[in-house]
Amino acid sequence: MKKITTSLFLFGAAILSLTVTSCNRWLNPGPETYATWATLAISDPYGDMSSSPYYFITDDTLLFYPMNHSSVNTEFKAVAGQRLILYYTDYESPEGAKSYTLVDNSHIRYINIVQMQLMATREIVKTSQPDTLGTDAIDPQYIWFGGGVFGTSRYLNMQLFLHAMDPEAHTFNLAHDLNRESPLEDGYYFLELRHDAHHDPEFVDYTAMLSFLLEGDCIEEGVKGLKIKVRTNNQGTKVYTFDYPKN
Repeated sequence: MKKITTSLFLFGAAILSLTVTSCNRWLNPGPETYATWATLAISDPYGDMSSSPYYFITDDTLLFYPMNHSSVNTEFKAVAGQRLILYYTDYESPEGAKSYTLVDNSHIRYINIVQMQLMATREIVKTSQPDTLGTDAIDPQYIWFGGGVFGTSRYLNMQLFLHAMDPEAHTFNLAHDLNRESPLEDGYYFLELRHDAHHDPEFVDYTAMLSFLLEGDCIEEGVKGLKIKVRTNNQGTKVYTFDYPKN
């Protein structure tokens, strides 16, 4: 988990092009506001641990129960499996109220929601014409695996750097080229990150975030991880290698 600073609003605006509509009402942000990637869940594996109708499974394998869920925008509809960036503060029980500190369950935390930035999750595209998905350069800042705990799906998360005037015009796809003789290279599933700027001029620097669902043959037994081919702005075409976490 990463403690965030006063750049919260700038951060939210920068990733707007790659997210779906969010609960963008901020609920009492402060210096102790944190951020983490998570998956929204409905079914509680521990039963009725709180009065919340939903909870969060973070990418660092924690269970978060929101204690201020009734304060969230009423337009928000919880959908199991929804990916999001969760901004939160630690919950502190009022004096005399029930304590939610669980010494024997260090992976469970009770929190107050500050904001939920809902992420558009994409599936891997299988195509024999990958160039139709875009040939524009893009610069990855961070790529990492998430999910896969407490029954959640597995994901590949990306933080990308791009130049744009209208970031909502840009599209990104993770593609498997069906022209390859084999989807594997040295035991790694080979994919291409494709970016289509749709002729949007380079104007302002943006940070974009998105998740790709990992399922099917790319996570079959024996596959070591992923190799991802990317056309970058400054380093030409690069291939990044990522090993799957060991269970």
